[in-house]
Amino acid sequence: MRLAIVCALAVVGCAETAAPQTSDLDQGVTVCGTGPTVKGMDVSVYQGNINWTQAKADGIQYAIIRVSDGLNSPDSKFDQNWSGSRAAGVIHGAYQFFEPGQDPIAQADMLLAKIGGVLKSDDLPPMIDVEVTGGLAPAQVAAKVKQWIAHVKAKVGRDPIVYTGYYFWRDSVGGANVLPSVLFHAQYTTAACPNIADPWTTWAFWQYSSSGAVAGISGNVDMDRWNGTLAQLKAFLGPPGTCGDNTCDAGESKISCPEDCGPCATIDATSGGTIDNDGACFEEGGPLDYMRDVSTAGNDGNLIWTHTTDDTTEANYGQWNLFLAAAGHYKVEVYTAATFAQSKKAKYIVHGAAETSALLDQSAADGWQTLGEFDFAAGGHQWIHLADNTGEPTADNIQLVFDAVRLTPTGTTDGSGTDPGSGSGDGSDAMGKEHSGCNAGGQGSIGIALALIGLVRRRRRSP
Repeated sequence: MRLAIVCALAVVGCAETAAPQTSDLDQGVTVCGTGPTVKGMDVSVYQGNINWTQAKADGIQYAIIRVSDGLNSPDSKFDQNWSGSRAAGVIHGAYQFFEPGQDPIAQADMLLAKIGGVLKSDDLPPMIDVEVTGGLAPAQVAAKVKQWIAHVKAKVGRDPIVYTGYYFWRDSVGGANVLPSVLFHAQYTTAACPNIADPWTTWAFWQYSSSGAVAGISGNVDMDRWNGTLAQLKAFLGPPGTCGDNTCDAGESKISCPEDCGPCATIDATSGGTIDNDGACFEEGGPLDYMRDVSTAGNDGNLIWTHTTDDTTEANYGQWNLFLAAAGHYKVEVYTAATFAQSKKAKYIVHGAAETSALLDQSAADGWQTLGEFDFAAGGHQWIHLADNTGEPTADNIQLVFDAVRLTPTGTTDGSGTDPGSGSGDGSDAMGKEHSGCNAGGQGSIGIALALIGLVRRRRRSP
């Protein structure tokens, strides 16, 4: 990896340390490790012929191995490194130096072909190395990166790892939201802990030096840390787990598999609950450059809005994922702040005990509006989904708001929905504010499918 953006050398509580490096960068949000770390490295043709047995004996537990630099520069040592690391018992993963100016799907397919199209039990999820723009604007780079991520995830069932640095991601990718992909942070510095880019709140891997020394390698090598124990690293490996086996496996999350990982939040059988847009149960998708965060209005003092379109397919969406303590009939309300809510044709898809939809004029009230009454089952895999393709033309610059959704049990069980209308109330405690969960999170099934649609096209509208 060639990134010139750089990171800290020692994490508080780390199990291994490295010699200090010097950095002239003063970065932003500092995030220390959670305790022990695991020693690893990333390699390419530049490390020559590696003696993997000696590297393993020197404490290397895992290696990230380069497949190529874009489409035109395959790494001639990949096959040798891939088989050699496995034979020596070194956990491994494949990465690709991403060239945004080239076809992202063709690049992804190149990596997938080299690893056989599937993850084995000792494989880390594939990684995209994002550190050049190819002459593209941040929004274009972000769109290309998201296409690569979506394509790889669809093939292997795991969210790829993203390698980048603070300044590059902020300035050259626009701080794009690619969660739940975990962060492989690049930074060489004398600081005690690395400084990471939004939208991540922690790092999974940290490349802390480009001049490490490892037995079995002639010359320098990039040195890495995993933020956790070896047991946690091993739990992060391989294909996605099976939901319902009582183990929160790699690829499962509080949203995709609450049965194993626990729910992101629970709607109470008696008092109901509220899912806000800043909670762990809310997902936003599509080109996130068009999703605007507001901190001056909304149910909890914040909301998100985007412009509507008259396209046949959606590009941006919001989804409130639900986990209910008990089955029943619930009144559903949505919060619309008059300053920003303009759409008169907001179409909410309610996926509960059955799937139905309800149209709402978001501009009709400043506050809570009743969407209808619906039956829900106990447990998860239920949601309320709102997309930008309302039929209102992009040229009209109409704002569609994503804010809080409130469910209140009604005590009835007829299962019919009501016409949209205005509602009132003081709200209940917001659910889903704890952002804990598995390292490799996931989306609800509708969110995955529609996100893939939204990522393949770019819209002309005011940013």
